[in-house]
Amino acid sequence: MEYLVCLSDGLYRVKSKKETCKTLTKGAVVIILLHFLIRFEQVREHGDFASLNIPDYDASLPPLPPEIMEDFPTTGIDKIPKIIHQTWKSTAVPQMFVPWVKTWMKRNPDWEYWFWTDEATRKFIADKYPDFLPTFDGYSQPIRRADAMRYFILYEYGGVYADLDVESIQSFSPIIKKYSCFLGQEPFVHSVLDTNFEHLVINAVMGCRKGHPFMKSLVEKLPLFSHMWHVLDSTGPHFVTLWYREYEKHHYPPDHVNGTYLAPAHYFFPTFDPAKSFHFHSQCANFQNLNQMGKRACIHLKKTSLHPYDMKNSFANHHWVHTYSLMFRLPLKGPEDIRDLVPGVKVL
Repeated sequence: MEYLVCLSDGLYRVKSKKETCKTLTKGAVVIILLHFLIRFEQVREHGDFASLNIPDYDASLPPLPPEIMEDFPTTGIDKIPKIIHQTWKSTAVPQMFVPWVKTWMKRNPDWEYWFWTDEATRKFIADKYPDFLPTFDGYSQPIRRADAMRYFILYEYGGVYADLDVESIQSFSPIIKKYSCFLGQEPFVHSVLDTNFEHLVINAVMGCRKGHPFMKSLVEKLPLFSHMWHVLDSTGPHFVTLWYREYEKHHYPPDHVNGTYLAPAHYFFPTFDPAKSFHFHSQCANFQNLNQMGKRACIHLKKTSLHPYDMKNSFANHHWVHTYSLMFRLPLKGPEDIRDLVPGVKVL
């Protein structure tokens, strides 16, 4: 039932109590959904680990090593060329990456910046490593080609490779004066709560001299793993971790010309992936069922959840962008050409 009320400026519809109740119910549902959406974003961004019913400290579980910066030489020759390598499908850089791309020449103004497109990468493989081209073209996913190309580029030219979602925090010049090859590792909580072991190498930031034997070992082993079902195993972090451990059997000191230095996670990956928050939260909620490493990881998450990380002891910060996310696929602004972002860029 509804009523018409006649006012001087026209007729207005007045809803019955039944319809009003429906409207209020719908409004309440929307409010509840918004509450859970906001809650989802809070947990996704911050994990809400502080509210977990787990101990703040356990004497039987040693805390993680302090996140400090080691001593680096300030003078001397560079062991790795001052070249920054980044890559994308084309020269049109998605808007989300633009602020981070700009940081590389801002923090490293005396370095060269090389930008590789998919077309240039394939030509490079075809010209320099034609025997690998069938494997390269045969990869089922573009990410596998993106993984593989960084190993070939560092082996052929040397320099520092970084994904586009990596922000340069300070100059990389100190680290290339000390090491001929360095790798990053995933945050402790990633490797432990995801894979149940420590020191998982991640290939989003890495640097090597030209012709380094570790990079040679990677490019030689790639065809043998091209059949692997998962990208992590065929070209990604699991692949690199396997051959890093094998290479370590040579027992080169990290600062040796043929050595490989596995940097502390906080040098390049000081923050964990927000997309893993729910997974980590559910793991830590079952604290008593975790092994010692898992408990250490959860206590660390609870301890650090309310304290933003101080980047003073980091060279870079990885922002963990997932290109399948809606935020990436539905940007508010269009891409920008790399030539407009990095003056003097060498576009390959």
